[in-house]
Amino acid sequence: MIGGCLTRNRADGFDPADWWGATDGEILDCLRERGAVSLDDLCEELGLTEGTATAFVAMLAREGRVRICQVELAA
Repeated sequence: MIGGCLTRNRADGFDPADWWGATDGEILDCLRERGAVSLDDLCEELGLTEGTATAFVAMLAREGRVRICQVELAA
């Protein structure tokens, strides 16, 4: 699980920059392999929480690296 390493501190070898870069890469690789996916599918595939996935996808969209194509009215 990508997000699992968040509990480690720098003394244990955790580097936040590596985690951010690795998570970006995992999301982009998933989209390359599977094409368009729902946020739920992305969370399930990569073991991310909804909040983490939303934050990353929003950041990637702001950077122009991904495009958000569909928004749906909540039931």
